[in-house]
Amino acid sequence: PSSESRDSTNAPLWMQEAERAAQRNCTILITGETGVGKGHLANHIHRSSPRANQPFVPINCGAIPESLMDSQLFGHAKGAFSDARREHPGMIRAAQGGTIFLDEIGELTLSAQIRMLRLLQEFEVQPVGYSEPVEVDVRVLSATNRSLEDAVDSRTFREDLLYRLDVIRVEVPPLRQRRNEIPGLVLRFNEEFCRIHRTPTLDFHPEAVECLMRHPWPGNIRQLRTVIERLHVLCDSPLITPKTLRDVSKLSLVDTSGLPSAELINLTAQRRQMVEVHLEQGGSVDSFAKGIGVHRSTVYRWLKAN
Repeated sequence: PSSESRDSTNAPLWMQEAERAAQRNCTILITGETGVGKGHLANHIHRSSPRANQPFVPINCGAIPESLMDSQLFGHAKGAFSDARREHPGMIRAAQGGTIFLDEIGELTLSAQIRMLRLLQEFEVQPVGYSEPVEVDVRVLSATNRSLEDAVDSRTFREDLLYRLDVIRVEVPPLRQRRNEIPGLVLRFNEEFCRIHRTPTLDFHPEAVECLMRHPWPGNIRQLRTVIERLHVLCDSPLITPKTLRDVSKLSLVDTSGLPSAELINLTAQRRQMVEVHLEQGGSVDSFAKGIGVHRSTVYRWLKAN
């Protein structure tokens, strides 16, 4: 999101809600498919808020081992456990005065959920090994690509914590429902990889842009970014045509021009078909997942979907 979106009354409703909530100190739960840009939105909310000059600390809850989650998030005292050779303030206190962004919030352990509930209710944390809580001043943003309501039903997520996190919910639509943003994203990623790889600016033929706009993008913005980087690394010519997209980016281009609406695309079937074609051509689940920027477990889930 850019500064223009903050001033535009033509911004989509979900973005208007995010902009309005950014000015308050409430919790915001960001939902959406893998790769839609939930982390970028959280960073944008922080930069648009009164806390913009304070730390922004993104935390991937799914990447923290369960046994270390409490101490990594909330800190620990020296000697609190066998490997605690020194005091550790924890990621949350590292954001004092600013914002923490809890990505994959559904992966929190039940113990961490209880501590998080205390943070949201009492504005304090209880580091491992401390006898007294510590006051903190942080704003909490969180994100998930799963249904937390289902997690509540299966008793893996606390209902009272969900209510605390879900004061404002912003659902980020998938890229296939925001096709008008694709040319701007292509331009942004093009400029980014020119700097990173010191390569010439790629010149996208209008038909190539049209192909990108018609593609269903099962990996969303993350997949589009990966494709643009691959073009920068592998292309001998700066001119990008539909043939280049097929040959270099390895995209299975789908012509959706005859469909009455993008919403009518059977995304589940499209995803499964793309994976199956990749496997038939000698590829693997791992290589497909890496190519579009998702975890292999997500690809296995697509293959099993009806």
